[in-house]
Amino acid sequence: MTKIDTNVAALKSLHHLQRNDENYSKAVERLSSGKRINNAGDDAAGASIVNRMTAQISGMQMAIRNAGDAISMAQVAEGALVEVSDVLQRMRELGVQAANGTYSGADRVALNQEINQLKNELLRISETTSFNTTKLLDGTFQDTQFEIGFDETPQHTHTLTIKDVSPASLGIWQINSQLEKSATLSSVAANGAAAAITVSSDHNFKSGDIVTYEKGSSPIPGLIPGQNYKVGTASFAATTFSLTEIDGTAVTYGQLSSAGYGSGTGAKFHLATLAGAPNVAETGGTAAASNVLETEDLTIYGHVGQQTANITVGSTAQQIANSVNNITSATGVYAAAETNARITFSPADVSSKYETVSFDLFGMNTSAIKVTASVNVGTADGGLAELSDLRDKINGISGSTGITAQLSADKTYIDLFSPDGYDIVIDNFDFPQDTAPAQVSASINASAANTNDTITSASAHGFKQGDVVRLTSIHNSENTLAGLSLDTDYIVKTTPSSTTFTLATGSLTGTTVDITATNAQALTFTKALKTMNVQTMDQDKTLKGVPVELTDKDLGSDETPNRTDNLRITGQVTFNSSNVFTIVPADTTNNTSIFRDQPPSAALTKISEMNVLTVKSAQRMLSSIDGALLSVDAERGTLGATMNRMQYTIDNLSNIVMNTQVSKGRISDADMAEESVNLSKSQILQQAATAMLAQANQSMQSILDLLR
Repeated sequence: MTKIDTNVAALKSLHHLQRNDENYSKAVERLSSGKRINNAGDDAAGASIVNRMTAQISGMQMAIRNAGDAISMAQVAEGALVEVSDVLQRMRELGVQAANGTYSGADRVALNQEINQLKNELLRISETTSFNTTKLLDGTFQDTQFEIGFDETPQHTHTLTIKDVSPASLGIWQINSQLEKSATLSSVAANGAAAAITVSSDHNFKSGDIVTYEKGSSPIPGLIPGQNYKVGTASFAATTFSLTEIDGTAVTYGQLSSAGYGSGTGAKFHLATLAGAPNVAETGGTAAASNVLETEDLTIYGHVGQQTANITVGSTAQQIANSVNNITSATGVYAAAETNARITFSPADVSSKYETVSFDLFGMNTSAIKVTASVNVGTADGGLAELSDLRDKINGISGSTGITAQLSADKTYIDLFSPDGYDIVIDNFDFPQDTAPAQVSASINASAANTNDTITSASAHGFKQGDVVRLTSIHNSENTLAGLSLDTDYIVKTTPSSTTFTLATGSLTGTTVDITATNAQALTFTKALKTMNVQTMDQDKTLKGVPVELTDKDLGSDETPNRTDNLRITGQVTFNSSNVFTIVPADTTNNTSIFRDQPPSAALTKISEMNVLTVKSAQRMLSSIDGALLSVDAERGTLGATMNRMQYTIDNLSNIVMNTQVSKGRISDADMAEESVNLSKSQILQQAATAMLAQANQSMQSILDLLR
């Protein structure tokens, strides 16, 4: 080589020396940082991947912390709900205690004081439970989001709502069936007139007989032709037998008719069947029965889902409830059925009493079971009815009927319970009277307030208390007898002297007219089955030769005849859910739904409104508390699910972070062994390149010899 302008060997040596320097620098950097990628130049794509992974890892690590905070918050809320549940359990225990009939009103007041304090504690817990100053149980913790991922996608967000657990928000959501009517039924005339007749012949009228005053030429003012009347006494006023809901609302019914006993206003006896849609006669007017069940499909929209229940004609409340409960798993709504009624005897100015009451009782039994009990109503006991014997007789057959009776503390009314929702049916109802019977009117609104008419005779007439007569004709029209009408049935009322008898149509008030032989009229009274001719009204039993025909019904002993009536108390179905729900019937246009119109919205029976002051209110509180416990349990379940989910979230995120870090390390971390080899190699090559560069530079010195 004789050229000196370009030292090729030196250039090559320099090039390799520079490369060795770069490799040495990289090896030193990687070995010192432990990273394979220290800048984008090392691996642009790898650097981008590593950067995204770094963001993902840091986001997931924060999400793990968020999930841990969510667990802590849920633990605080769930711990408070445990106390809420304990309080509700204590309230329920007190409710069961107060529902026992052995407790007096004062006892229940004491129990209710603790109930009120427990309500206050529930309110305090709901208002003060918080996490990092955030209230948890007062209803303001709504749709709170927890970020449990590394980006904004919905899958990385958990939303939590905790319901209000104050007493005003806890309870049970209910929709009640509306097989009920608020009509007040009465089977007696509001007012009436009486006519007194004294005759001198033997008559066989008996207490409780029915007479009809028929047409004639001399009507008696105030008495209605064709109207039935029963014997009464002036001292006997109205005695009421009634059945109502225990809480004061109307009993449920299908078809209604009415009958009753009493000589004044207010006597009433509810009757019901479950067929047809008739009108119901009542004091003061008419009320239509509009909710007679035929066949209905109820679509229930619950918090779980929707489903249709088929309700068939003639179903009892329990059968309807069973139809709803069969689809509870699909709707989240369950039904409870119960049938309750209250028996009350409410006398007013009573001078006599009922000795016995008897009726056939049906509940879950299909064959009649006779109930016969003593019912004392009269001045001997202050005008109050003593119903303990009736209570005992009903409870004595409760194993067969499913109906229990509970006597009030003052023993004046009985509450009937059919907890399984069977219809309570009372048939062949009879309560005879030991002295004077009350008037019974076939017309609800019939009313008359007129005069009394008296016929005086020379001897005892022989009519019996309670006999019923009908004036069929008047053969002598002179001196019209005021207060009597033809073709009208009258009840005989006899005086202690047995010289007069009274034909009563209502209250025994008014004037009297003495009928003597000079102005007397020949009267014909008729009664079924037995005829007794009274020829005269004087001692020799002649009255101007005009016969008086008397037809008498042979009733045997002197007592009120049996009354055969039928009463059906249909239970109410209550639809329950721990959440708001709706019910849609298939058709309500023909009044065939168990609901009056469209079903009402579900209403919350609140804990704050509950008390244990009565047996019924204590029982209702149990239902409300059960609903509250369901709500609290649901909230605890939600919080428990949240805690479990957050724990699984933490575990999953930790696993993802670990694997992502491993993946990131594979991309970005330096292989220390490899880099050590590279370092050694670059060091040796660097030394060699330096030596060779020196040799290359030295090789040009030989050219100088040519110049010497």
